[in-house]
Amino acid sequence: MPAQNIVPNTVATSAAHIEPCHGYAFDGDLVRLYAQIAVDAVPVANAEWAVQLWACATPFAGGELHGTKIAEVRAAVAAEAPAWLDATTTALPPAGAGEHAMVLVLASGDDGHFAAIHDYANYPHAERFVLPRLGGTVGYRIDGGSVTLEVGSVANPRPADNLSGSLALEFWALAAPYAGADAFAGSKLAGVDLGTLAGGCALDGLTFTLSCAGQPDGVWYPVLMLREWTAAGWVTRDYTAFAPSGAAAPLAAAPVAQAPAVETAPLAEAPVIEAPAAAPAVVEPAPAVKPAKAKARKAKAAASGPAVSVNTSTVTALAEVKGISKTVAAAIVAARPYASLDDLLRAKGVGAKLLEKLRAQLTL
Repeated sequence: MPAQNIVPNTVATSAAHIEPCHGYAFDGDLVRLYAQIAVDAVPVANAEWAVQLWACATPFAGGELHGTKIAEVRAAVAAEAPAWLDATTTALPPAGAGEHAMVLVLASGDDGHFAAIHDYANYPHAERFVLPRLGGTVGYRIDGGSVTLEVGSVANPRPADNLSGSLALEFWALAAPYAGADAFAGSKLAGVDLGTLAGGCALDGLTFTLSCAGQPDGVWYPVLMLREWTAAGWVTRDYTAFAPSGAAAPLAAAPVAQAPAVETAPLAEAPVIEAPAAAPAVVEPAPAVKPAKAKARKAKAAASGPAVSVNTSTVTALAEVKGISKTVAAAIVAARPYASLDDLLRAKGVGAKLLEKLRAQLTL
């Protein structure tokens, strides 16, 4: 998993360096790293070597390296001859929509821990990773043994033919402020699966009331994460970090880092209510989901009303069609695009009988 790593030092006298021929290339969830490595001195006996690609807030200038390690490939460095590395591996970019300075690093170490930087190369162009993301107002409210999550939208900004992996919202109580990495310590309080989402599509106006695990003692840091299933397992794609909570939380907390372009706010209906503290534990709650009731439910659209587009309408608009629940509406949005109304049969919850009832109320 990628982490907000710190490589302790850049060595004063390097045993090897990166030649001018080097680079990287992303291909979906993979990245190709290539570099020619020249030997300057006899490498430390039994030392292990690796070429790493990092995403940092600013270009690296030596010393400690702070950032997210996106990829790492072992390198064979020996005294006899220069080494050429060309390998493709899994890419694990940082969560969020910010720009990142890219750095290629040559490091040595042992037992898979590479603590000594021998050389590095900064790239002139920053990277902004195209990942599923949160949008609009994001908030939560804890009430007894349940938590209500509100998310303005979950979007997949990738090309139309790029279907996401399975997506999930996870609400965590962390021991320290979150900075967008997949290495963190805490308790998962609640979660809900969203399914896959076609490129260029979004789920809008999401509200879920979920079972909530016991909250940890003392101060904890609430974070709502948007997670995606990949070849590397579940990875965080976007997040919203809230102010610290808990009985001992400071009255005036410092600003908490959060993903760009996401407005953070508690739910409007009521302030956050803290449940009685329980012993700290990592608890995986059952994924039972009960959509929160709105204060006033809009009337379902009559069959005689204007047809609703299955390719462009929001979840809310589709859910107002008589016969379509909010769950089915979300499934319809997730299975876009549609070339014909018959294609709706691939959306979870839409059968042949339901489609015939809805046909007059829907359009492409």
